[in-house]
Order: sequence, then structure tokens, then C-alpha cells
Amino acid sequence: MIGRLIPRIVATLLVWGMMLPVAAADATKRPQRIVSMNLCTDELLMRLVEPERIASISYLSLQPLNAPLGLDHIARKLKGNNGLAEEVLMAKPDLIVAGSFTTTAASALLRRIGYTVVTFEPENNFDDLRANIRKMGEITGEPARAEQLIAEFDKRLAELQAQLPPGDKPVFADIGVNNYLAGKDTFYAYVVNAGGWRTLAETLGYSGFHNIPLEELLDTRPALVSNATPWANPPSMATENLKHPALRTMLAGIPQILIPERYTTCGTPSVLGAVELLVEARKAQAREQAKGAPK
Repeated sequence: MIGRLIPRIVATLLVWGMMLPVAAADATKRPQRIVSMNLCTDELLMRLVEPERIASISYLSLQPLNAPLGLDHIARKLKGNNGLAEEVLMAKPDLIVAGSFTTTAASALLRRIGYTVVTFEPENNFDDLRANIRKMGEITGEPARAEQLIAEFDKRLAELQAQLPPGDKPVFADIGVNNYLAGKDTFYAYVVNAGGWRTLAETLGYSGFHNIPLEELLDTRPALVSNATPWANPPSMATENLKHPALRTMLAGIPQILIPERYTTCGTPSVLGAVELLVEARKAQAREQAKGAPK
């Protein structure tokens, strides 16, 4: 059934594509009607391009939970899309940007009928972040702005890291639903390291994201913890682990931190919000240690 429907869908889109003229690639002209179908490309686009040149962004960037750091005032002015090919066609785009793991069917269909769709890979470190900023700057005709954004990112990152107290990185446990923790070789761990901490999963020898058994968690003593999640309502089995009496007892007395999820969802300049919170927590820890030190 699905196999028979696909040709019909493609044929319909082809007709729409003829009705809505596809802007020919013009190396001498910057794209003027850009559509983003991904939360992370939304942010890069809004940081580099005037709102007048953005035809729409993903609906996720219009939600307070996901809105990129410091861009609410721009996102509010823009139309949202749900990553559907039909919506994108109606916007008459001359450039479409998307993630490599999201809206893949829509991206494939739009390419097939002649639209320019540029996909972005997820970032694993800050070098990948810089590379994706440059990539967005190149395809939107804003290479100078891209370099300026990178310079601003690097400057702020250096300012924050200059505030870190000396000494080894203490352990930070960000315990997610189902005891999901980030180990080494993850972008999240990279951000945590930049803020002066090590993730708990790193210290336990894990690479990538893992569901850590409760028994293993209870045998640790992190210096900082976060077990807050925006996904607790409605209740679910996945969040019940965060209410376990043994886990609550273990975490009692350990300093807590809340890092908004929107700061670390994407490998974009919004991560500086997370780095700043972690640096402040590290400074607070150093002050407490100084109070208890022998005089």
C-alpha cells in the first residue's frame, strides 16, 4: 500500500513544484526565502541571517522549552513549519536547511523535485560547531557574519573558562529519565568538560549515552547533580527512577543545578548558557571549600 502511494505523493509534489517556481541557484545572489526544518539549523540561521530572509523555521523554535538562547525576539516574528514538504513548498523557498536525522522523507522529496536542500550533521565537539557555523554562513551568503559569530563564541568561552578555579574537574551527575547519562565522546560531556566538570558516566568508564543501573549510581558520590526533567508531565515509567527513595537519599545534601534543556539540545552557541551555569557552580563549590579549609 505504501509503495503504491509514494509515486502519487511525488507526482503531486511535482505539480506543486511547477506551480510554485523553484528559484534557480544564483551564485551572485544571496538566498532570500530560506526555510529551516530543524531546531539546530533554526538557531544558526537566525544568528546569521536577517529575519526578512527567513521564510519559516521549525515549530520547535517557537516553543519556550526549545527556543534558542537569546533569540526569542526573532523567533516570535517568524512562521513555523512542521517539517512537511507541502508546507515548505507553499513558502516558495530558494534554500532549505535541515538536519541529517530529522525530516528525512520531506528532504528527499524536495530534492527530487529540484529544490536545494542542505543538511547538517550533529556536532560532537566545538570544532564541529564552528564548522557548521561556517557551512551555514557559506550557503546563506554570510561568511563574514559566520566568522564574527565564531569569534564571539570563542571570546565568551575563553572569558568563562578563565573564571574556573584551579584543580581537577569534579564530578557532575546529570541523571535523566531511565537513569540515562552522558559518557565520554558525547557533545554533552564536551560541554560539561568546558564548564569545569566531568560527567559521572565518564568517571564510570562509559562512552556515549547509557542507561546506568541504579545500583551502580548508588555507589557514587558526585559533587554536583541535576535530575530535573521537563518530561515529568504526564507521569511515566521512564521518570519513576528519578523518584526512587534510594536515589533521593543518595542525592540529599549534594548541590543541585538546573540546566535548561534548550542550552544543550544542539551544538550551537546556546551551549554557552550551560557552560556559564556550570562555571558558576564550580566557583560556588570553590567558595564552600575555602570556608571549610583550615586557617
